[in-house]
Amino acid sequence: MRAYILVISILIVSLSACTPKVYKPIPIRPIDLPKDDANHLAPIEWWYYTGHFFDEQNNRYGFELTFFKTYTPRSIKLFSTIPAYLIKEKFHVAHFAITDINNQKFEKAEKSDIFFYDAETSKQDLNVSLSNWYAKRSPDGISHEIYANIGNKAIHFTLSPEKIAAKHGSPPGIQSMAEAGVSYYISYTRMNLSGELLTDCVLNICSSQKVTGQAWHDHQWGNFNLYKFAGWDWFSLQFDDNTEIMLYLIRQANGEYSEMAGSYIASDGLVKLISKNDISLEVLKTWQSPETGAIYPITWNLKIAKFNLDIIVSPALLAQEMNTRASTGIVYWEGAVDISGSKTGLGYVELTNYDLYPYGKTDDNTKLKYNRLIESLD
Repeated sequence: MRAYILVISILIVSLSACTPKVYKPIPIRPIDLPKDDANHLAPIEWWYYTGHFFDEQNNRYGFELTFFKTYTPRSIKLFSTIPAYLIKEKFHVAHFAITDINNQKFEKAEKSDIFFYDAETSKQDLNVSLSNWYAKRSPDGISHEIYANIGNKAIHFTLSPEKIAAKHGSPPGIQSMAEAGVSYYISYTRMNLSGELLTDCVLNICSSQKVTGQAWHDHQWGNFNLYKFAGWDWFSLQFDDNTEIMLYLIRQANGEYSEMAGSYIASDGLVKLISKNDISLEVLKTWQSPETGAIYPITWNLKIAKFNLDIIVSPALLAQEMNTRASTGIVYWEGAVDISGSKTGLGYVELTNYDLYPYGKTDDNTKLKYNRLIESLD
């Protein structure tokens, strides 16, 4: 029966489609906003929202809401012969998590159109959705409206940029991903958050309380190949003096960083580049997940001398791991962090593939492993 369905699927798609244009090289051009908040004809693209908010009782929360769109690489073949993109040309995935810091509770969920959820990514403006989760342009034409639910909770926020979008890399908006390729990359590094936290939901009837806070939005797209390296670490840090830092660090199988770069965003929105030689990052503590066995660096001393920065970055809650093997095939830690030292503030950190490459347990003999999703499609 499965073979029969496979053959029928191939015949249907083959009659209605040709090789997608997405596999052609992406031209390098200047960022055009707000148009570039929308969907692009790119092999991989994501819209990332993270942030911190407080309810009416001043309880603190963190959240992550992410939408991914990816086209199936032409190199992936089923049964070593059939191009996988003939079966499924592109995939949409979304992840959502809430960290309840006062109650030390972390809730997560994942969705994918592999499981027949409806998905949308508009080419005209910001409007991405998967099932009932969405991120779209607000009626004011500037702000972002987001919604997602998990269990008996939901968030419905309006996020209003307080600064112009930060264009990372050189030229502005074009960020090198080392051997993985080149990516367009922009961030709204400080967004005023207002809206509702919905709780005790039953049949779409919920208790509601107003919340306020601040958020960060990343939008990245390109033809880069994430499987050229073992993993990456990403820091988004919002300081109380109205400045921000974005850092990304690309790891090799032996645990060393082959690329370290980022941006410092001044209070007036001016972006200043950060290079590998600017960064000193010392791991102070680690944490092992009881669910996946992954070992993560979890507390850091970050120094960037040219900005007089000497800070400690520590988790607001240890257990903020996203086991998304069902949708993306990967395990990662994505969590709210606290900042102390020469500057104070709040942030988010992302750490990928430490289940495959446990911190402190790899060396020069460790070989590069492939993502589980790719392995399952071969």
